[in-house]
Amino acid sequence: MAKRLIKTIQLEHGELYGIVGGRRILLAKCEPRAEILEHSTNVPILGAQSYQVKKRHIGIVLCPSPDTAGEIDETYLQAVTHFELSADLQRTDGIFENVLFDTLIPREIDLDGDWTFGLPERTELLKKLLKL
Repeated sequence: MAKRLIKTIQLEHGELYGIVGGRRILLAKCEPRAEILEHSTNVPILGAQSYQVKKRHIGIVLCPSPDTAGEIDETYLQAVTHFELSADLQRTDGIFENVLFDTLIPREIDLDGDWTFGLPERTELLKKLLKL
């Protein structure tokens, strides 16, 4: 399987929220970036040319070391049931649009570096970001 970065989109005025005990709490302010990645796999066919199966997904990276709203550690993060990110996205016409990524899946959280999240399949959002 090959993994390829297709596009990187810089977002502005990001605010990362965590849902803790049913409450939405600001965890950090950041300048995130959205990365569109493509995974491709060659599928061999006996006696014929192989074909590729491609899957694209969006990754969100908060970097470097987001400005946390309070003391965040491993114990606190274990209480978070899910994450949300609100950020501004500059469209091709120059207007900024607020985008809410409300189903972030944590991939890696380095308390002294980048925080990386994935998103479940959202075809309409993926198409929108690819047009930018």
